[in-house]
Amino acid sequence: MKREILIDCDPGIDDTIALMMAFKDPSIEVIALTTVFGNASVEITTHNALILNDYFKFNVPVYKGAAIPLFHPRKYQSIVHGPNGMGNVDFPAPTSKVSPKYAWDAIYDEAKKRGKTLTVLTLGPLTNVAIAILRYEDLKEYVKEIIIMGGSATKGNAKPFGESNVVNDPYAMQVILNSQIPVTMVGLNATETTRMTEEEHKQIFADASKIDPLIVKMLTHYKGVQGMYGDNGMVIHDAATMAVVLHPEWATSRLLHVDVETIQNSMYGRTIVDIRKHSKLIKNCTVVETIERAPYLKHLEKTLKEN
Repeated sequence: MKREILIDCDPGIDDTIALMMAFKDPSIEVIALTTVFGNASVEITTHNALILNDYFKFNVPVYKGAAIPLFHPRKYQSIVHGPNGMGNVDFPAPTSKVSPKYAWDAIYDEAKKRGKTLTVLTLGPLTNVAIAILRYEDLKEYVKEIIIMGGSATKGNAKPFGESNVVNDPYAMQVILNSQIPVTMVGLNATETTRMTEEEHKQIFADASKIDPLIVKMLTHYKGVQGMYGDNGMVIHDAATMAVVLHPEWATSRLLHVDVETIQNSMYGRTIVDIRKHSKLIKNCTVVETIERAPYLKHLEKTLKEN
């Protein structure tokens, strides 16, 4: 039986690669895409989700979600993905339309319909899922698990210790951690273990003719921006998270207590991971620590070249 997954996303270059991985995998069924602000405005990320839905023939409903965080004004706006969220790559205009339901209502309805079999995977800020939890008190009875690309047990990117998806709405992350739904956090500390070297990048793209030219152009932009920030090689955070979803055996993890800093200071948005052995705090989150690079990079290359 296929695993059923709803993907909450903010497409996004790395979202694009993650979605390609998901829809190519025969072991899962992606039942819907919900969109949120993040890599660009929600209007742009929703447009991009429709583009990808048509271009790659995903053929799933797309539901538009939150345009702003739960409480405070948006604090972090990324330039990594360019003004159109897709590395300034122009895909054909979509013909499909947004489904007439809010993202948080779709999350609840799809979960209740399935009864504890649905995995919710988040690739952007967590606002939609938090609204669903706050709006529907019984959601925890229906969602099997929430897997988050976000947070970090070590360093951040939007802030010294704050990862961008959580910094964009730390209150939403706290709502999810308090929800009593099983949560897995695939943070920067884990995704960075999959960063490909320059040599590995050259090997994957040695014959770029086998990869969709629009994808090559997107990833060239993405790698260039990472280089601009002083990083060698390239890490595709959402794709690394999708690898954990598809192949949990590639990940090492620990069940720990995680909190979020919501006070507006230099630590705003930090995910505070309690690694103390004597801690008495409730262990509310499975924290992924590493992802096996070799099988992940092989899987990534296969995904890119099977278009």
